Amino acid sequence: MSRPHPSDEPANKPASSSRDLWRLIRTGRPSPVALSVAALAAIASVAGTLWFPVQTKQMIDGFGRGQIDVWAMVGLVAILAAAALLNAASAYLLARVGYQLVARLRQSLIDKLLRLPVASFDRESSGERVSRVVRDCESISELIARQAVNLLTGVLLLAGSIVVLLLLDVRLTLALIGSIGAAFAIMIPIAFLLDGLSRRIQDRTARFSGILTHIFQEIRLVKAFTAEPRERERSRGEIDGLMRLGLRVARVNVLLEPLMSLAMTLAIIVILVYGAARVAAGEITVGTLTAFILYIFNVATPLMQLTHFTAELQKAKGASARIAAILVEDEEQARPGTAERLPGQALEFHGVSFAYDGRDAAVLRGIDLRFEPGRTVALVGTSGSGKTTLLSLIERFYEPSGGRILYGGRPIGEFDLRQWRGSIGYVAQSAPVMPGSVRDNIAYGLDGEFDDEQLRSAARRAGALEFIEKMPQGFDTQLIEQGNNLSGGQRQRIAIARMFLRDPDILILDEATSALDSETEHQVKLALDELMRGRTNIIVAHRLSTVMHADRICFLDAGRISGMGSHVELLATHPHYARLVERQFRHPAEAESASELALAT
Repeated sequence: MSRPHPSDEPANKPASSSRDLWRLIRTGRPSPVALSVAALAAIASVAGTLWFPVQTKQMIDGFGRGQIDVWAMVGLVAILAAAALLNAASAYLLARVGYQLVARLRQSLIDKLLRLPVASFDRESSGERVSRVVRDCESISELIARQAVNLLTGVLLLAGSIVVLLLLDVRLTLALIGSIGAAFAIMIPIAFLLDGLSRRIQDRTARFSGILTHIFQEIRLVKAFTAEPRERERSRGEIDGLMRLGLRVARVNVLLEPLMSLAMTLAIIVILVYGAARVAAGEITVGTLTAFILYIFNVATPLMQLTHFTAELQKAKGASARIAAILVEDEEQARPGTAERLPGQALEFHGVSFAYDGRDAAVLRGIDLRFEPGRTVALVGTSGSGKTTLLSLIERFYEPSGGRILYGGRPIGEFDLRQWRGSIGYVAQSAPVMPGSVRDNIAYGLDGEFDDEQLRSAARRAGALEFIEKMPQGFDTQLIEQGNNLSGGQRQRIAIARMFLRDPDILILDEATSALDSETEHQVKLALDELMRGRTNIIVAHRLSTVMHADRICFLDAGRISGMGSHVELLATHPHYARLVERQFRHPAEAESASELALAT
């Protein structure tokens, strides 16, 4: 893996867009009823908050005239309590809507990711994709579930406070707005600087998540090659980058907080000095001055809330742009296939070529090949010759760059993708295992229910029943990530057992018996012989002893077919194949006896 770029600013960062954000919010289908109730509760809460200083003014003016109204005091407390309860109700309803919306958005994003072609995952690491679902959705959740409350109450409280203040005294109101506005005119650019830093932290964290995912997935490789210092240094570089960005955010926040305190102090001093002068001149009452001082908080707090909302809005816009970029990617198959797939047909490659995106060199060049039902074709060749790529084209993980792949004379793209893949049984060389029970893994991806006897039969035929029954909970034993509590051979036998349940038309064996001991390999081969009858069988193997009995062997060399025929024919006509046979059997006598055995069978 290459060393990360030292810059804190990732390349090819999607531009943020309000349009993307609102589209994602609509995708989440927020409840109109809950939003309406939350808005009404917020309006009522703001009304109570606005009425509190006015009621205080009247009460203090009454004190000045020697009037003490106990019920006015009780009403004041009731107003405060009601406003607080209504604000809490509004906040909860909006938070509920926000979390439900983000849950739907996450589900939509996961559904979309599962529908993307394999090529899409070649362009971005799995850790970064996980970050899109987790961290970027969290940014949108923060905006909707928390900051939306601040926006709603802040706008209402600010507008209402200014209106009431203007009704109380215009000149004092202008003095208050001027003193607070001057401070916020300085704070707003700083808040936007915070926004840019926050987006860069998001991008850097996504990259860091990708690196950690790779390290922990391949922890055995890291330890086997004593690469801990290298990975520690690589991780330290990302951690240091995040720390530098975090310190920059801290420095900006250090500026914001004193400015906010300064704004509040300045506003109070201005109102006290100017208001006291006007009280002394008899232009306003002490109650009016008290109301203005209380309204300072009703003006400053919403402005601060709106500043935070603006920063979170910019962060959410950046996150939504990255999510939207995934949601608009082309899917594997936008509509169901139009052709009916009949089993038992020939699979043909006609002049097929393929190159991965972003690479100039073609991996496959002009492949002409035919796979017939009831027959076995083996693909052999050196590493990098295109064998795995050819299998990926059959699975429709990728589309050919040139040529056609036909099944029963029709392009395979005309068949429904789910139905097509459901007809293929693929036993991969790595035999991947998903977290879950042994039972779940044997029946993984298969439609319908399977009883214990069917599972036992499949496991027995794959040579897996004996070790499964020795496990603590048998078929209900939980397998950890990557099946690390199984041996390589055990993982492959579980994958083979899955094929017995799947009962595919096309069977692909990619080094399917490479991790088995001789005795188990013999048993599994007998079962595979039974499974392969009447199917289109494709075998990929480096061990030539496993393919020499194939009906036809196709030798791939640098993406081209350089030879095709039976084992005996290739041994006589293909020097490269003959050299491989000689090397694997070590002695010419062994190679000759193997050839005689293949000819006899």
